Amino acid sequence: MVKLHDITVLTETRTSDASRLLQHLPGFTVHNIKLDRENEGKNGHGIAVLVAPSCSDYVRVLKTSENVQCIWMQCDRKMFGLEEDVIVGATYINPHSRDLFPVRAVQTHFIDLFEDTLGAFQVSPNVVLCGDFNAHVGELSKVSDVHAGFVLNCPEVLETRRYVCNSVNKAGQLLVDLAAATSMAITTGRVVGDDGQPSFTGNYSDKKSRPDHVLLSPALYKLVCSFKMWDTCAFDHAALSTEFRVNAVGGESVNTKHHVCRIGQCVNNLVLRWQHEKAHVYAKHISENMELLAQFDEAERAGDVDKLAFCVHSLIVQAASSRAVGMSAQAW
Repeated sequence: MVKLHDITVLTETRTSDASRLLQHLPGFTVHNIKLDRENEGKNGHGIAVLVAPSCSDYVRVLKTSENVQCIWMQCDRKMFGLEEDVIVGATYINPHSRDLFPVRAVQTHFIDLFEDTLGAFQVSPNVVLCGDFNAHVGELSKVSDVHAGFVLNCPEVLETRRYVCNSVNKAGQLLVDLAAATSMAITTGRVVGDDGQPSFTGNYSDKKSRPDHVLLSPALYKLVCSFKMWDTCAFDHAALSTEFRVNAVGGESVNTKHHVCRIGQCVNNLVLRWQHEKAHVYAKHISENMELLAQFDEAERAGDVDKLAFCVHSLIVQAASSRAVGMSAQAW
């Protein structure tokens, strides 16, 4: 499977021995986090980024985070056909545990990760953040004012996230907050092939959750053409694969007619149909969308007509497309 990808991220490798990671991958380059001796062989430790021979000259280590398990790579812009380089962050966040990793520790790690992500954006506007966050996001979705430009280019981010795993935890809330604060999109339940299906099934396939995610900045989100989840059989996590159209600089978003959405809908082809019997639910959804209403008030005070239009459009689409209201349909 690794040989089919240009860049592969491995989490919980439990080793910093490059020879073990490259044993059956001739020509590949590995960039990994150096583990302390006491952490060698332990669960929850170790991150490695494997780079295919054809790409090794275009990928280098940017930095290794000091306070959280994360390694940042800088990829030459030629790899993605963009005007600026792409920064890839590979991370692992320990799962919440009352004794070993309490809520305060989860919050601290996400704060550190947020600061590192802001640092990545200082280098380039094109950022990928991926890994095992042990974050359950369910259908959580937060579009903030910093997403205004993102929404204009990729309006489907306003839609309800597709999900199979509906659980939400503290890490999930923090991951959504991080995405909202950095104008990134969590691709889980949004891109072709990803319906929010479980990536963690346990050693005996007796558990189902989605702790693994990919976050993308706008230009990269538009280049996604497909997502696939690989059953690794030997591990308790499936492998997530995201494919980009690298020859489509400034091209159309995944939200095009070749983009097949199942549970969710694509807003570019969205038709809203009024249903009087659901007027109360529709109005209630709008009145309870405090975040967008606050943005509307702020835009009104500032006299920002474009932002006002964005808020009105968002309030209408989000309300009409919610499962409770159901006033939207697809027109192909």
